[in-house]
Amino acid sequence: MTYSDNISKKEAARIINLSESTIVRMVNAGKFPQPYQIGGRTFFSKKEVLEFNEEEKKQRGFGKPKIKK
Repeated sequence: MTYSDNISKKEAARIINLSESTIVRMVNAGKFPQPYQIGGRTFFSKKEVLEFNEEEKKQRGFGKPKIKK
């Protein structure tokens, strides 16, 4: 039995622990895998979402600190 790679926006948000509205903002900004439509419904690729999550985990720390002079 084969399983579908298609997941909903709600499931994508749950996987990466962000709100659905944050997912939409990230997609619109080009910072999250793009969704696709099948039969009028919108899906994300679970594989792409998991890969995105793994890449984000590699970015450890608090970002680039701002050093005041």
